[in-house]
Amino acid sequence: MEPGHDPLLSSPLVTRAARWGIVAWALIGVAVLGFWAYHYVVYPVRIIFPPLILATVVVFLLDPVVSRLERRGIGRGWGAFLTYLVFSAVVGLAVTFLAPVVSKQVTAFAATVPDLVGRAADWIQNAAARAHVSLSMQDLASQLQVSRSLSFFGHIASITGGVIHTAVVLVLGPILAFYLLVDLPKLKRGVGAAIPARRREEVQEVTNKLSVSVGGFFRGQLLVALFVGLASMLALFIVGLPYWALVGVICGVFNLVPMIGPYIAAVPAVFIAFTAPALAAGSLIHPEPGWPLAIASAIALLVVQQIDNHIISPNVVARTVKLHPVTVMLSLLAGGTLLGLWGMVLAVPAVAAAKILVLHYWDTRASWPPNEPPVRPCRA
Repeated sequence: MEPGHDPLLSSPLVTRAARWGIVAWALIGVAVLGFWAYHYVVYPVRIIFPPLILATVVVFLLDPVVSRLERRGIGRGWGAFLTYLVFSAVVGLAVTFLAPVVSKQVTAFAATVPDLVGRAADWIQNAAARAHVSLSMQDLASQLQVSRSLSFFGHIASITGGVIHTAVVLVLGPILAFYLLVDLPKLKRGVGAAIPARRREEVQEVTNKLSVSVGGFFRGQLLVALFVGLASMLALFIVGLPYWALVGVICGVFNLVPMIGPYIAAVPAVFIAFTAPALAAGSLIHPEPGWPLAIASAIALLVVQQIDNHIISPNVVARTVKLHPVTVMLSLLAGGTLLGLWGMVLAVPAVAAAKILVLHYWDTRASWPPNEPPVRPCRA
């Protein structure tokens, strides 16, 4: 037998088992390290993450514009300032026009929820009677009105109790984002200098893949959610759905959740269409409340989603996050269970990043047999 050619080590079965073993132990080590870091490092200082997340979102959105201005000869600081000025003006105008409308509709919706739930219970009871099914909806309606509605708005009340914390986040987040935009190239050079020279090219390659895949996907989803929210408001206002601004905001937020978000956002629109006593003032189309309004609202949201799916998303969202639909659904389920809506929003980018890292590790580290140092001849 020639030296270095062990038939056991050359077996494809042993090679495959060894590679999977290396990956499994590496994942176990990463999981243990991640749990320890979260429990003892991240969780005690969790207060810093909301403004940091907001700053990261702003940097994702504005860095391409600032970088383009820098390539055209405008200094990084001035480019960040001009971009920030335009961005702040657009956000300020949107808040000035939309915030009062949304706030008014939230207040009105909160006041009419018990009546809407009662109408829904009556509609279900009448539908069951027409189908010759006997249902007693009084206890259910009372429980929905008193328990569900009050519990839901109790959560809203608890959220409003953190107004100061929210204000701090909204102030610190943009400030951090501005400093990050100005000093982003310096930060990248500093991080690169801290990496050993022999690993620098490899880390840069992986970082570029993560930036293109996850960063492009996340940036595109934010822009698409903004379009869907505004377009849904306009479409629902045209068909006369009450609380059209509130439902439009819900559509925009849930559009951040891939695949199932648009269907979740359509539920409140259909519920309001069936239970609203009258149409919204100023609507262009006047369907009757009930089935006609529900169908008109569904068609309006379907048109918005078709425009998004065929025109907006293909040109905005990076298609480099290649995950199987089953993987996406399981990721959304796990993320929603762990972190609620935030978990569903971050599930797909997190899984895509993990896929890139695992595949890179598999291609570069999980090899068997391991490379052995050359044997030096013994000197006489």
